[in-house]
Amino acid sequence: MVKKTVAIIGDIEGFCPALVKVIMQQELRLIFITGNESRISNIRQELQQLPKGAEVEFHNCEKEGCWEADIIAFTRPAEIEPLLLNRIRQVSTQKIVLVVSHSLTEDRTEGKLCFQDLLPHSKVVELELEDKNFSIFGRNEKANSLVRNFFEVSGYHQKQ
Repeated sequence: MVKKTVAIIGDIEGFCPALVKVIMQQELRLIFITGNESRISNIRQELQQLPKGAEVEFHNCEKEGCWEADIIAFTRPAEIEPLLLNRIRQVSTQKIVLVVSHSLTEDRTEGKLCFQDLLPHSKVVELELEDKNFSIFGRNEKANSLVRNFFEVSGYHQKQ
């Protein structure tokens, strides 16, 4: 069986440790997309502290890394530039785009990116984390269910 691949894209300094922990606990393939060698070194050190499960790779090309991914994850949505989304639009078609935040209400304020509008052919799932609880928002129930399962298998609980 082919492993699902998750790409974490954007400025991954200070990436969401909860997302990486969820991925590392499962039989997935993880691609960090960054061209910054010092960040790669720091991330490798942090990953050594987590349970082994996922295969981990690093890419410096957003388009190539996202092309390989089943799920494309953004962990700091307020800092994502629209130009980045334009670069991956073609390779994100029909893929799950996971937007992880610690405060979606802040990210949904006026002037913030609307990922579904910028990536209209992707299955955008927005997830708000708070401790071991999460809320999930998205138009595609199958994509929502897959993301929900990733987090529940790792001990997180959906808020009611």
